[in-house]
Amino acid sequence: MIHVSPEAKQQALVLLANDQKVAAVKIIKDHSGCGLKDAKDYVDSLEGGIQEPIANLPNLDAELLAILRNGNKLNAIKHYKDATGLGLAESKDYVEKLLRYKVTGNVVRQSRDTEIKDLVADHVAANQNPIRKFLIKLLLIVLAAAALTCIMFNI
Repeated sequence: MIHVSPEAKQQALVLLANDQKVAAVKIIKDHSGCGLKDAKDYVDSLEGGIQEPIANLPNLDAELLAILRNGNKLNAIKHYKDATGLGLAESKDYVEKLLRYKVTGNVVRQSRDTEIKDLVADHVAANQNPIRKFLIKLLLIVLAAAALTCIMFNI
């Protein structure tokens, strides 16, 4: 009996769906520590359950890049997860590698900078209102004190 993690099994299924049986056997062999024959038998048993490819990876990469150019990393991760059947962590890792190696540095930096600027702007706006309210109240108190002083001393 071979013990394979669900992640390794999913990776093998994706490789099988893309006609990469040797790579699938290698993944199973490396992750389970079993022999080559046992890994091949395991992959053969997996192969029996595949009717059609899960996703066309070159087209999937193009789709992911289009989603990422719109600055929506979460949708790209979800799209990859749905298309391949892999887990969330594997999908996130794949999308981040795609960002690192396929998308130009300016696009990544721009979307990251934009996110940071939006966070800072939201934080400043949220914290500016209480200060502004305090300053307005302080100004009203000072004006009231000045008015009372003028009335008391008949200035």
